[in-house]
Amino acid sequence: MPIIKYIAVHSSPLKFLRYVTKETKTEKALVTGLNCSSDPKILYDDLKYQFETLRGERFYKKSVDEKNAETEKEPVRIHHYIQSFKPGEVTPEEAHKIGLEWAREVFGNNHSVLVSTHIDCGHIHNHFAVAVYDLAGKRWYGNKATLTRCRNISDKIARAHGLSVIENPKYRPNHKYGEHKARQGGYSWKQKLCDEMDSIVVDPDVHSIDDLVRELKAKGYEITKGKYLSIKAKRHRRAIRSFRLGDGYSLEHLEYRIIHKNLEMPLSEVLRYEGIQREFAMCIRQIQIEIYRKPENDRLHLATYREVLKSSELLSFITENNIRTEGDFKSLIFSVDEKLNLLFEEKRKILDSISEEEKHIGDLKKYLEIKSKKVLLTEDIEELKKYRYLKKAGTANAEDFEIFETKIAELREQLTALDVKIENAKSEKKAVSDKFQLIENSIKSDYRIFLKRAKAEMEDMKIAEQLEKEKSEFSQEREIGENKNAR
Repeated sequence: MPIIKYIAVHSSPLKFLRYVTKETKTEKALVTGLNCSSDPKILYDDLKYQFETLRGERFYKKSVDEKNAETEKEPVRIHHYIQSFKPGEVTPEEAHKIGLEWAREVFGNNHSVLVSTHIDCGHIHNHFAVAVYDLAGKRWYGNKATLTRCRNISDKIARAHGLSVIENPKYRPNHKYGEHKARQGGYSWKQKLCDEMDSIVVDPDVHSIDDLVRELKAKGYEITKGKYLSIKAKRHRRAIRSFRLGDGYSLEHLEYRIIHKNLEMPLSEVLRYEGIQREFAMCIRQIQIEIYRKPENDRLHLATYREVLKSSELLSFITENNIRTEGDFKSLIFSVDEKLNLLFEEKRKILDSISEEEKHIGDLKKYLEIKSKKVLLTEDIEELKKYRYLKKAGTANAEDFEIFETKIAELREQLTALDVKIENAKSEKKAVSDKFQLIENSIKSDYRIFLKRAKAEMEDMKIAEQLEKEKSEFSQEREIGENKNAR
């Protein structure tokens, strides 16, 4: 009984591809690329080149400098289809085979499609990452018509494989549109929940998520707090996770809102920073102003709680690492890279030492084997000459095996500890590189509008300070003049 679901991927395509191919959720044998690589990074680069060539926009997200970027919706970067099977009805291999058959029939032989079968849930399901354009440059549209065709083909293939299908599927209304209409009409329970959460968040007595939970419970909501905050409005209504209410309602965003109480970073705090730290702080302030002073529909697409949190984390990172210029950042990248290279060199030396000790054990076995012969032939004598170094080192007896084995054990312990250091160094290098890439992409492209606004605000502040200074000086001069006249 396979069920087909469609989700448009508008942002973070690389993150999505990595999720689809995640080893903990699938097996290497159950990831197949049709007209494309099954490696997420290679596929990302190929899809990026295709998308940017044909559409003329950035693949990973739109720049706020692009024409109409403030009002246009983010385009679809990847089409995502999910094919779910009834528990126990198919094996992972059968599900993957059916998924490949379905993808070929739906998209043809001229389209890049990544097929991955996930086996980590209670039911087996296929994920399909579908390129927006086929190899001839023809665009695929994810709409009701194509979804209906996808479902019909899935049912046809299911019957051919002897699987059950839903013969008379119940009508499912478009809940997003229904919710939109409900909010417009003023009878949406979700909007009411959002309004009540907003009022609780700004309450001066609310200092934590636990306080928020307490107040919601007092209003009659059933709350479950774990990885997510689940809220049940009525007894017979299903619970909803808070992040599904929109921007600003996930646990981390609610926590941020409670701490900051919708107050943007003051200019006095911005001026404490220097170099790129100040530029980033200026951008964060402008994002906060955009969030707190404008309705959600009128904001730039970057003005979200997620964006301000990400930017704040980056500001903390560059401040903690004393980064004030691009050169400082590159020096940090060089130092973590050098640290990793030194660890790799140390690992190579330990592996060489282990190989050397293992060679000693092998040579000692051969040496003792030849020595045990009653009669030594000429070739035996010649062979023994190779192992003279063992005798010179005083390790030519059977009891000496333990010496070599002890050394190998010690070296392997060092290797295990070193592997931990290497993994930590790799993580550190990735974190630094990701942060550098983020600041490169942000300040040099996306944040130009925010930075321009911030600099304009700073100029206005300087002008105001200068006018205030001139006004004060004029008042002082006038007061001095009046005092002279009074005399």
